[in-house]
Amino acid sequence: MGQAGRTTVVLDRDGTLLDFYEMFHRFVLDLHRQEGVVPPPREEVLGFGYWSSITSGALHIGSVRVRDRVDEVAHRYMAHGTLYPGVVPMLSALSGAGVRLALVSSWVGTEATVALLERYAVRSCFGPVLTRDDLDPGAGPVSDADCKTALARRALDGLGHAPDHRLYVVGDTPSDIALGRRLGAVVVGVRTGNGGGLPAEGTPEGPDVVLRSAADLGGLILQADPVG
Repeated sequence: MGQAGRTTVVLDRDGTLLDFYEMFHRFVLDLHRQEGVVPPPREEVLGFGYWSSITSGALHIGSVRVRDRVDEVAHRYMAHGTLYPGVVPMLSALSGAGVRLALVSSWVGTEATVALLERYAVRSCFGPVLTRDDLDPGAGPVSDADCKTALARRALDGLGHAPDHRLYVVGDTPSDIALGRRLGAVVVGVRTGNGGGLPAEGTPEGPDVVLRSAADLGGLILQADPVG
């Protein structure tokens, strides 16, 4: 078995593989339309402050508290999502080299995510595809960090990942960096999604490596862990 066949990669979804901006914008526009309210400019909707107002529960559109409806973005609007340029050939190259891949998201939308991957003909590149939908519903409230950690460990078990195999965790947020540290992985940050705000590589809070996008991941991994 070549070194690539002894390598496992856990990939984040939103902002890492998936460009979700159009999904989210359409969701917000539809809510404004339903409530008869004029929406703010697109650049405001897609800004970090707007998202923070949703997650805090502060944002209302008409009579709707947006946080109560935001899971619709993943469940109902995935058809408007796109994989970032270069992601499809990257996934195909890694999978073809024998690298084990898993997709893990602390947000919802497993069924919609699988449909997205099938639309791009890359579902077969992955082993487990897990989101918050796959947590035990009786577990009660679970933080994003604990959710992603539990799902990632389940994915690694499903892939047959062994302690002597090389592990990468790839994402665009501090929670992805924290996940990688918890798992003892090589942590790869990407500048897509929210990755523009990641700390610099090599700093205590930053990833081990920063890439322009996940499209560059194939070159990084196959150069470090060549086939053969």
